[in-house]
Amino acid sequence: MVTLHQQGLSRRAIARALSVSRNTVRKLLTAHGRARLAQHSAVESPARAPRASKVDPFRAKIAELLERYPEITAQRIFEELRLAGFDGGYTAVKKHVRAIRPKPAAKPSLPAVVHGPGEMAESDWSPFTIDFTESGRETIQLFSYILTYSRRKSYGIFQRSDLHALMDGHLGAFERFQGAARACKYDGQRAVVLGWEGRQPIFNPRFLAFATHYEFRPVACRPGHPNDKGYAS
Repeated sequence: MVTLHQQGLSRRAIARALSVSRNTVRKLLTAHGRARLAQHSAVESPARAPRASKVDPFRAKIAELLERYPEITAQRIFEELRLAGFDGGYTAVKKHVRAIRPKPAAKPSLPAVVHGPGEMAESDWSPFTIDFTESGRETIQLFSYILTYSRRKSYGIFQRSDLHALMDGHLGAFERFQGAARACKYDGQRAVVLGWEGRQPIFNPRFLAFATHYEFRPVACRPGHPNDKGYAS
């Protein structure tokens, strides 16, 4: 039937030649057309059987270690398995531990610390993409300086969020408020914090000199601690 249709015969002619109804011809040709749109079973990728892992015989021991020591590291588990005869690699152990380790329970947000007048400010950058009439689309950096007690805000628009723009933004805020808060919090700004040694921030010496001149203390918010910044809007 399909061959006759490809040779140019109409459905009526095919029905007469094969002594079947035209509805039957229509249904079979339609089904054939739909089947051609799907991948043929001959070219389908066969399903692969799951490969055995060297970790499989030690699953029970891993689960026991995680239950007894919830904070145990994958490296420590790997060392324990090696003592028990495991001859596989660390990567397989790490992937298995990551997959079965219980997710930590979400910690409730802590109440923000309340500061008195002039005690604390918060500063940050926010990028905004703007379509200008002549220059086209550009991304600008919005500097913010917020007094946490009064909620008074000062903003500045800059092309970059580097150290010079940061100091310039502060100067604009100090002029607006006729002074500076005793301390100011910063969240992940490279111009302020160069890195961390444990829980100790390594401040940018040039920004420290700026803060010393204007007699305020920079405070670095720790990565992964959203409660360090109580007010940021």
